[in-house]
Amino acid sequence: MDHSMNAAVARSAEIFSQSNARQQPMPQERPVTSSTPVRKYEVCYLTPKAKEREFSVQARALPSVESAFSALGPNAIVQTRRGHFAVEDVWPGEDIKLSDGTYERLLWRGKITLSPANVDGEAASKPTTLTRVTSETYGLNRPEGDLVLGPSARILHRAAGIKRLKGCDRAFIPAADFVDGNTILEIAPTHPTPVYQFGFATHCSMSVNGLDVESLHPGTPFELGLRGAGLTAFLSLFPHKTSFEDFGLLAHPRLRLQDLDLLS
Repeated sequence: MDHSMNAAVARSAEIFSQSNARQQPMPQERPVTSSTPVRKYEVCYLTPKAKEREFSVQARALPSVESAFSALGPNAIVQTRRGHFAVEDVWPGEDIKLSDGTYERLLWRGKITLSPANVDGEAASKPTTLTRVTSETYGLNRPEGDLVLGPSARILHRAAGIKRLKGCDRAFIPAADFVDGNTILEIAPTHPTPVYQFGFATHCSMSVNGLDVESLHPGTPFELGLRGAGLTAFLSLFPHKTSFEDFGLLAHPRLRLQDLDLLS
């Protein structure tokens, strides 16, 4: 573990808890108060010299922060050059297979633990559910075996309506939007459950159990509802990036399934 990060992440926790309390929250955010739950965020990343480092920090359980850590459920499978591994067994430095068949170096892995209720002082900022996509819902080996995705997971979806809305034929849509109670199910964790997200040099679509799942991209500072010291603290959770602009553009646009339903 990189102990030089300790002071920095301690300051980050203080910034999250204080600066955001002074700011007017965005509509999708809850005001930060003394009763706002605290979350443990766990980060491992690759330095520019290809050294693996890790740290953890206690910070406010803001939805904008949690969403950057909670896309991949336990036992989700990705393919590396060394074979197939569960996401919890993959560390920065591995080359991960993307949806287009190429491989990309993993630079960052984030983790939080979701609980059904307060556990050791931690709680979700809102009721937490996972999405289970049953085997071959989208065709042969898509996904391969049942796949559990976290609350912030988005799936790369192809539909004619996307071109009408965005000028392209694919977009990232929240996995939870596809819940039908039949092949795609909403499930609530009954015990503490770790969830993960992977970050690369650019935004991309990963092959997870054969399904196309979005990698890390926090969106824009405006969407996050953070600024100043709060935004600096947020960025400190992603030491593989030198600035917010370093996240780059989205590989594909983001939509809600209801946006497409309006066209039908």
